Amino acid sequence: MAKLDFAVIGKPIAHSMSPQIHNFFAAQFDFKNYSYKKILSSKENLKETVNDFFRDGGSGLNITVPFKVDAYNLCDTLDETASQCGSVNTLKSELGKIKGYNTDGQGFIDDLIKKNVCINNSTILILGAGGSAMSIANSLLRESIESKISILNRTISKADKLVDYFSNNNLQIHKAGSVYDLVINTTPISMSADKVTFPNNFIKPSTTCYDLFYSKQQTTFQEWSIRNGIEICYDGLGMLIEQAKHSFTIWNNKIPDVNSLEEQLRLT
Repeated sequence: MAKLDFAVIGKPIAHSMSPQIHNFFAAQFDFKNYSYKKILSSKENLKETVNDFFRDGGSGLNITVPFKVDAYNLCDTLDETASQCGSVNTLKSELGKIKGYNTDGQGFIDDLIKKNVCINNSTILILGAGGSAMSIANSLLRESIESKISILNRTISKADKLVDYFSNNNLQIHKAGSVYDLVINTTPISMSADKVTFPNNFIKPSTTCYDLFYSKQQTTFQEWSIRNGIEICYDGLGMLIEQAKHSFTIWNNKIPDVNSLEEQLRLT
């Protein structure tokens, strides 16, 4: 059987649980000669890293923070979702060309459904305006009904660029005084030692908060949310599992079972 080599590229990357997830999936199908590793790269070396991986026979790549938009620009072709949101998290070599996909948004929606988080007729705030925010905004615009979505980012010009990219009346810049039903953190604050400086006047006790990042302990954003009176705040492990399911299916044409995996990973 041919080797099946996969990897995830990011910076930082040591924390990633993607190898455990994909190895769990591969075991379900008794794949042989299967490997999934972590690759640390830089913005300057990303193109070389990606090209070298596929040149050496790699089967598929996941792309994580902060390279999702940069990797989008390396693709020869794109699937519909990646084209819509302007970023990729999954790469596959097809006939010698790199095709980009984005499974983040669908993975996020899948996890919200699993956790019974309502996204319809809601006010939603996305913190951040990078590649992850683009995929989340795209999926929410597509999947939510009668919801209003806002963007809050430290660099206002990046938030403006994201809103302009989608040109949808249901997506706008955060307005002072707005309070939300769902707040989604896509910024890397939970991966840094920086202090959270978000204002706390856009949340209420019934707001659900969701951090795209994950940790064995509470993430920095979860701690901030709870400290400010939020009762429900999820980290992104469930989303990581769900988006990985879609990536695995793209690469291997098999749909893995994700039931109980989140609970298992939280015990490791």
